[in-house]
Amino acid sequence: MSSQYAFFAGILRFVAKKTAADAPEIRVMMAHLAGIADAVETTGQFMVQRENCESAARGFAGVAKFLQERILPEALADGNKGAVEQLKWTIETSLALAAELVKRITVEDYADQTSFTFDLPRPPEATKPH
Repeated sequence: MSSQYAFFAGILRFVAKKTAADAPEIRVMMAHLAGIADAVETTGQFMVQRENCESAARGFAGVAKFLQERILPEALADGNKGAVEQLKWTIETSLALAAELVKRITVEDYADQTSFTFDLPRPPEATKPH
């Protein structure tokens, strides 16, 4: 199902598939990203159990790093403003989600919650490549 978050979901799936998952904790992290991709593509939100917050946060941080180091430079060099905007939004959103996930498991205010639901911010409007 296509949605305004199809680009974000696609990036999460791409990173999850391309990441070498030799260690069990990496496989779990990539499974979290794939599950989150399915949820956000359909609803624009996702839910994470408390015990999975750290792993999901690490996954989002990894997405941001991958995009910054490998994909964004290519989009900038190509001059594709639409792709650059979407990539920057995805990097910023991934970093913000990683920080919020860590906050939820470390701040006393959230101590009795067993799961957390996150709504994604509105993505930039998709523009046609030139």
